[in-house]
Amino acid sequence: MSALSDRVLALSRLRAGLEGLAVRSIQADVPLAHESAALTEEPDWHFLLICASALTPEPDEVAQDTVLRIAQGCLRSKQSTNEQQAAAILLLDRVGNQPAIALMRDRDRNILTSIEATSSALVLDALGRRAELTVRLPSGEVLEVNPFQKTFWELASVNDWVSVSAPTSAGKSYIIREWMFSELRESTHAKLVYIAPTRALVEEVSAVFRSQFDGSVGVHTIPWDPEITAYDKQVFVLTQERLHLLHQRLPLFAPTLIFVDEAQKISDGTRGILLTQVLDEALRRNSNVRLVFASPLSANPEVLLYSPSSPRRKAALVGETVTVNQNLIFVNQVRRQPRRYNLTLVYDGEEEPVGEVELPLAPDGVGQKVPLIAAAIGGDSTGNLVFANGPAEAEKFARTIFNALSDEPENVSDAVQELVDFSEGVVHKRFQLATFAKRGVAFHYGKMPLVLKAKVEDLFRRGDIKYLVCTSTLLEGVNLPCKNMFLRSPHKGPGSHMPMSDFWNLAGRAGRWGKEFQGNIFCVDTSDSRAWPEKPGKRERSSIIPAATATLSNVTDVVDYINGGAQKSDRGTPAEMESAFNWLAGRFMSDGHLRGLHGVSLELDQADRIATAVGRVTPRLQVRAELVKKHAGISPMSMQRLLDAVLANGHPEELALVLPTSDDAFEEYKTALDYVAEYLGGSFEPHSRRLSLARLIVHWMRGVPLSVIIDNRAKWLRAKGDEVSYPGLIRRVMADIEDIARFEAPRYLSCYADVVAQAAGELGRQMSVDSIDIEMMLELGVPRPTDMSFISVGLSRATTRAIAEFVLDPALSPAQCSAWIEDIDLEQLELPAYAAREIISQRQLLAQRRWQTG
Repeated sequence: MSALSDRVLALSRLRAGLEGLAVRSIQADVPLAHESAALTEEPDWHFLLICASALTPEPDEVAQDTVLRIAQGCLRSKQSTNEQQAAAILLLDRVGNQPAIALMRDRDRNILTSIEATSSALVLDALGRRAELTVRLPSGEVLEVNPFQKTFWELASVNDWVSVSAPTSAGKSYIIREWMFSELRESTHAKLVYIAPTRALVEEVSAVFRSQFDGSVGVHTIPWDPEITAYDKQVFVLTQERLHLLHQRLPLFAPTLIFVDEAQKISDGTRGILLTQVLDEALRRNSNVRLVFASPLSANPEVLLYSPSSPRRKAALVGETVTVNQNLIFVNQVRRQPRRYNLTLVYDGEEEPVGEVELPLAPDGVGQKVPLIAAAIGGDSTGNLVFANGPAEAEKFARTIFNALSDEPENVSDAVQELVDFSEGVVHKRFQLATFAKRGVAFHYGKMPLVLKAKVEDLFRRGDIKYLVCTSTLLEGVNLPCKNMFLRSPHKGPGSHMPMSDFWNLAGRAGRWGKEFQGNIFCVDTSDSRAWPEKPGKRERSSIIPAATATLSNVTDVVDYINGGAQKSDRGTPAEMESAFNWLAGRFMSDGHLRGLHGVSLELDQADRIATAVGRVTPRLQVRAELVKKHAGISPMSMQRLLDAVLANGHPEELALVLPTSDDAFEEYKTALDYVAEYLGGSFEPHSRRLSLARLIVHWMRGVPLSVIIDNRAKWLRAKGDEVSYPGLIRRVMADIEDIARFEAPRYLSCYADVVAQAAGELGRQMSVDSIDIEMMLELGVPRPTDMSFISVGLSRATTRAIAEFVLDPALSPAQCSAWIEDIDLEQLELPAYAAREIISQRQLLAQRRWQTG
């Protein structure tokens, strides 16, 4: 920051003016029962605009926020003159905030005409600055960008590796995707990988890429796609788990460019270690692969660029571009008035009273505070995001808001009706989402089906859903900006208060760039230290510490774990240790050393101690090296103990996994889970639960609808004499499907199947059952390659299984499935409404791509 900027920002007159603007903006947005500060005097716009003008060249966050607050405050004021508003527009042009200008034009179409009529010099100045903040694409098209986006494009164009960090609303994802589009259009051969933190983001991003390109560019989201090598230009939108699996399935697969979204997740436990592992493997296959990392509010994005063999051309960027203002507001009860709550603005470290809101009724306990406050403040407006600590609380909050809006008439649009039909048809007729959605209320948490979450997100963005209650899954890269955010005592995981770094990442969703001038973050009960052990204040950046580095830096613990037999992880052994050992052992078995590990900064003597320990145990392993590398996260020593047990059994052919359609599948998978729990690990305890889990796994692979699985669980509970509460039952079944059927089971059963196959080979036994792709069937929840192909072209599991009886061929390719979608006469099929709608929508997308092809 320059000396001039320091002096300007230190002016007490400016600070007082900014505080007044922030208070006014909240009072304009919130239906207050009483205003604490009567701000009758109009701001000195001349003085404020001069200060803002001096700050426009400054790249730091405080200066950028000041410029934006003054410009937008002036534009929203009914007292500012045309000349002052012209100056405000110029300020927005200088900082590259075209969406805010477009928003102002939409709300007042006369404003730009007035500016052009009164200030031609300012218009010329704005046009000059606008020309500077542009990026020219290979097609000749010009993108208007902000300073952060411009700098990123310049760095990415001349460097091999780039790591950027910027606030959530700075436009990181947009500009990086545009850059990737440009790379695809310019190249003749390209393999671009987009690593997304969740399957939900995989679906969102892949849809964007498909909409941009015709059929000459392959867009792949699953490693089982049979057309995965059929294109010269390819985009792979994958989680790190799917990229790892793709590496194992295609030994020659070598990306030319990898982009890691939400790259700070490299710090997150076993998934962070796996992310480092897949990047290490990509570099081993192609040392020239280009890497781009993006993370929000990271203080040290350069840490992601560390590698012993990293290229010379690399750059890190900490962007501080501000595109929307954010107001941090504390909400606390008025003394002796349980229906009245004080709002206090936190600005520049100081707390300024704003006013009071009055609730329609006093909260009946802590659990009603947040939803009732949200309903009172949000009213009939859109863009209200409510944070809940877990799925059960999310549904309770949604019900409270739904009841608080009882005076609101149900307005069921076609899009909402589609969500209702899908919710009832795919999850269960008693799933509460269908009821709440009719009044514009919904909830969203990690264990819900992906396609259902996507529909909820889309309706929230469009405004059909006005209130959305979310859990911490919103931290996983979901692009879901809002106008107002409400939260109390936020946690990340059971019993763990959310770190401030995650709080600010979450809060970054407040403020819809191009739709609102600001976003509001309402923190409830900040006077209660139990709810807020640390009260939010000034937004700060946090440091990234890769999980692999954090784990391997404890060299003594690593060596002791290896020397102790590298047991499966449990309460005494962290899963990160097992994951790190798997990576190191696989590397050592392939290369004979551990030199050049990507992304792990260790002293030479530390690396030697670990390599020596690994080198002592790997020669004793009979498990093949390719199996160790394939099954990330599982101790090779555990695999060896399983191999010994299967060999001792003497009949590995009797232990092989059977097709899920087999009559004895339940018993066979229960036996497999017994071996897995004993030797490999996983969440398959207690023993009494394994048959139930085996049934769940088999039903899921058979493609049994979720609603049927839920009803089966209800029947089983009633047969035991237990009471059935459908909200809790539905949540538990969805959690079992996500945690067990789609995550734990494919991971461990795939390893089990490979070890059994190796044992059969060593004993010369013929496997009597058909080979099955257990990972594909469990990940997707379908039994046939045809089903996988329908999913790969864009249909949901639910629709895929709804049409299964009409598609008898078990091995259609994606191209054949697309042809079926385009040609089928839907009126001849008896399909659920949601399935018919989805097929029609997919048909339209296919027609659009065909039109793009020409």
